[in-house]
Amino acid sequence: MRGALLIAKKEFLELSKDRKTLFFAFVLPFLLYPAIFGMMAKMGKRDEAQNRNKASRVYVSDPSGILDGILASDPKRFERVARPEGDLRQALRDQKLELAIEVAPTAAEALQKHATFIVTATVDESERASELALKRLKESLKGQEKTWVQGRLQTLGASLQLAEPIKLDVKDAADAALKAGKFIGMLLPYLLMTMMYTGAMQHGIYATAGEKERNTLLSLMATRLPRNQIILGKLLYIFSMGVIAALLNLLSMGLSIPFIGGGSAGSMQAMAAIANPMTLGLTFLIMVPLGLFFANFILLMGIQAKNTIEAGSAIMPGIFLVVFLGMFTMAPGVDKIPALAYVPVVNVCLALRKMFGQQPNWTEYAIAFAMTVGLAGLMTLVSTRVLNREKALFKA
Repeated sequence: MRGALLIAKKEFLELSKDRKTLFFAFVLPFLLYPAIFGMMAKMGKRDEAQNRNKASRVYVSDPSGILDGILASDPKRFERVARPEGDLRQALRDQKLELAIEVAPTAAEALQKHATFIVTATVDESERASELALKRLKESLKGQEKTWVQGRLQTLGASLQLAEPIKLDVKDAADAALKAGKFIGMLLPYLLMTMMYTGAMQHGIYATAGEKERNTLLSLMATRLPRNQIILGKLLYIFSMGVIAALLNLLSMGLSIPFIGGGSAGSMQAMAAIANPMTLGLTFLIMVPLGLFFANFILLMGIQAKNTIEAGSAIMPGIFLVVFLGMFTMAPGVDKIPALAYVPVVNVCLALRKMFGQQPNWTEYAIAFAMTVGLAGLMTLVSTRVLNREKALFKA
């Protein structure tokens, strides 16, 4: 094992000489995520404030004038505009207005007869400002509807409570920590796997196919170190870089959380409840064999390649598989399929998702851990045996 540690030390010493790589691997994550999330939070708050303080532009076609009083009573929320030229739907897409309202011509007559009339609202749900305009209209109509119904009941001499037979009092059983935990548990495994694979991939290519291109692999093989020690040393280096990349990126994201939650006390309390030592420790424990599995694949593909281009072509498809599996586990209802507890990689994501969602299934966690350890061990055995052959290392 001493030889493997010497090889890993050699790789880290070579890495330390490349300041540009050191910056991108260790410094950039601390600058990137706070900058991105801070900018997103700032822009989101700015857009929300602008929409909240700005009246929604509304075109109204209301021959009987039923809605005139409702819209005019709140000029801070509604600004009536003339009908734009062309199609109303296209005008909404072009953001010339936020809402188009058409009231049935017989609305006044229907109201007098205590009948129902139709109000048609055309909205662009892909735009936040248009959604806000519809929300404002619904709130205004709800209040007016209650007034009309109470007026009808008063005319009939009936109790006004007939208009509201039930008052629903909703109490949320999920606290801020549970909501944040479920969101993080859904997103975290995907980010961990992607960061771990990409972090190991770049350095893995350099330490394997790059060694061939630099014509230093033969010199390394000529030393007294056993070949399996050289292979294990490179495996240790690739694995370490994957784990370091994942941890650094996650630490940077953790530092960015105050930007996401706006620094509110609730968001900070939620994060404190989620990020407890046991949860983080179990997360790290199960990600270690998964990182070893990734490192073995990268080593196996990279050291058999003729050059870095061929190694990149062989290793790159793995990132698409990792991204696909990660996104698959984020789908609604996936965590309720029992059979997926026996699918490699997927079971790790689902075990972490349930654990962060405060609904841990320790049986599924144990299955995922045992399977991942077994796969990592098997992959290590296969890669060392394959790479011990001359043909695998020096193929033409």
